[in-house]
Amino acid sequence: VYSWNQYKRAAEEIAAGLRGLGIGKGDVVALNSETRLEFYLADLGILTNGSIAAAMYPSYPAPDLVRTIQTTGARAVFVEDPRTLETLRGAPVQLGTMGTMGMVPWILFTGEAEGALTLEQLRAQGREALARDPGLLARIRAEVSPFDNAILYLTSGATGEPKMALVTHQSVVSNIDMGPAVVP
Repeated sequence: VYSWNQYKRAAEEIAAGLRGLGIGKGDVVALNSETRLEFYLADLGILTNGSIAAAMYPSYPAPDLVRTIQTTGARAVFVEDPRTLETLRGAPVQLGTMGTMGMVPWILFTGEAEGALTLEQLRAQGREALARDPGLLARIRAEVSPFDNAILYLTSGATGEPKMALVTHQSVVSNIDMGPAVVP
């Protein structure tokens, strides 16, 4: 169980950790996981960083997921566990816009695997960056505007080829603001 302050701090650590990996504003970061606490921490950390969150369908075949990672140009991928990571690494796909999959930082929610960071390692790197540079979060926040893209929605493809749509930070906040009007 996390308090809202702990949730916020985790997102800030993840954002700073992503910055340390060279991932910044406007970079797509994919998430391949079932619904779980770590997914939401990473999702908010991605948005806090000014990056674009792209949640994938974890039930899809690995080659389709790897193609999605390539098509979106994801600069990093959060993955549920080592088994899922190995499935993605071993997927037979044609190389797309990203070149080799080895360029992508892999971040595991649970477990450990060679060549991947754990979520806790990413957060620790973020904590260290925030301790070294107390103005880091303020600079990141100053870069991001309400009109910047926040989420890359990926459709299931149930009615044809899967599609992608970008949504801004302003749209996300607008939906939250309208919640009480729609559901009193």
